[in-house]
Parts: sequence; structure tokens; C-alpha cells
Amino acid sequence: MGLLNKSKSNSGKKDDGRQKSDRKKVKYVYLSSKKAIFIITGEVKESKYSYGVPIIPLHGYYKANGKSYTAKELSDYFVVLNLPKDADISELKEKRVVILGYDKDALYIDKNETDDEEGGETK
Repeated sequence: MGLLNKSKSNSGKKDDGRQKSDRKKVKYVYLSSKKAIFIITGEVKESKYSYGVPIIPLHGYYKANGKSYTAKELSDYFVVLNLPKDADISELKEKRVVILGYDKDALYIDKNETDDEEGGETK
């Protein structure tokens, strides 16, 4: 009978030292500059009016609720980049690093494929 008297609050839960308050707050942002570098950390998700992409901002300016943030200021948040509904998200699928606007507003995306790196040279 002693086995059945376990507290329900502790049964089946791991104690990893984190509490619910330790989670990062979510910040939904838009690009506010034409130059940005960020890492995509998840899949593109579609909502009613836009697309959302979880990112880690490395450089550039981002906008949320009328306020501008630098990449460093967003380091305390889980950041979701909002893209307009008419954006071409096919270029972002299965990509990792995005460098935007550093050569005549061109979009450079690092491919996650090793097929292009034959012979030890990277493109």
C-alpha cells in the first residue's frame, strides 16, 4: 500500500532545475532594416495574415509593437520573425543561416547540403 500513496505532484516528473518562470518570453518581430543576419531555428508556420519563423537574430534591427530592437536586445527572448503573406517562403524552407541585404539587397541563404561542397571548397 505504501507504493500507491505517492504524491501526485511529484510522480512522473523530472526535476531538471527549471521552473516555468525560467522560460524565455516570446517576441514577435518584423524586420525594420534592409540588412539583417539571423539563424532559423524551426519550421515556417502559416497563420491567418502572415508567416512565422522562429529565429535567433545575430545582426540588424527588428520591430515589435512600434519599438525598434537590436539583435542583442532580443537575446533574452524566443524570437519569431513575422513575414507578410505574399513573401516567398520557399527559399527559407530547410535553410539555416540567412544573410539579407549586404549586396544590393540580394538574399543569400546558406544551404544545409554538403553536395555543393565537393573537393573541399565552399561556395
